[in-house]
Parts: sequence; structure tokens; C-alpha cells
Amino acid sequence: MDEPISRRLMQLAKIYLGAFSKQVEYMDITRYHYILLLIAEYEGQPTQKKLAQITGKDKSAMVSIVDLLSTKGYVYREINPYDRREQLIKLTDKARQDIPAIKQSFALLNNKATEGISPQKLDIFNDVLNQMAVNLKPLDSYLVSFRKKIKKTNTKQ
Repeated sequence: MDEPISRRLMQLAKIYLGAFSKQVEYMDITRYHYILLLIAEYEGQPTQKKLAQITGKDKSAMVSIVDLLSTKGYVYREINPYDRREQLIKLTDKARQDIPAIKQSFALLNNKATEGISPQKLDIFNDVLNQMAVNLKPLDSYLVSFRKKIKKTNTKQ
């Protein structure tokens, strides 16, 4: 039986994210570090809608992510002075302080993960991943969450 491609990708993701989590465990958040990097890259100009488009997440998921980052003191919302219907997502000083460590951790892990792999092979790897995404995109599929909350049911009778 052929092993599903997704299994290998998820194994790699677990190892990578586990190592990353260990490096940044002192931070007040356990996920969405990459979202902070995106907000920093856009220098406080992205809206929730723009972040959702960039990351491929739906708008309601992005609202929850920004809410969490806001509660933890990493971001805040500000009305866009040029379009009052939009809220810009801005970094707090706390986030600015943690951004260099997040960048450094991702760089370290990326370097370690690709150690001994030639730039040509990495290009092929990225091309293959992109082609797989293109191939699978047209299929009818369900969105899957890897951190799905399980609804508890009342077992009393």
C-alpha cells in the first residue's frame, strides 16, 4: 500500500513545529508567529481581509487569530484613516520585541531542515509542492483544521 503524501508532510510539519515551539516557548503565544511576521512585513498596513487572502484562511478564522493576538498583547486594531470601513492591524511593542527571535528561529530551522540539500533540489522540491497544490485545488474538498475543537456531549441519561 502506498503511504499518503499527506502523512509524510504532516510528520515533517510536527517535527518542524515542535522544534520551533521549543525555541520560542518563553513567548506568550503558542501559534500564529508567522502571522506576526506578515503584519511586521506590511508595516502595520494589513487588514484582516488582506491577511486572510495572503494566508488562505477564511475571514472568520482571521478574526479569531487577530482577537487572540490582541488579547495576548501582540497586536491592536486601528481604523484606516483612508477607509473607515477597514481596520488596520498594528504591532505592539511586545510584538516588535519578539519579532527578531521569531525570524531567527524560522531561519535556523529552515537552514537545519535544508542542510545537505542543494539549491537545485530545493527548487525542485518547491516546484513539486506547488504542482501538487495546483493539481489538488480543483477537487471538491473539505477544509480541514489540524486543531479542531471537539464538541463535548452530555452523556447523562
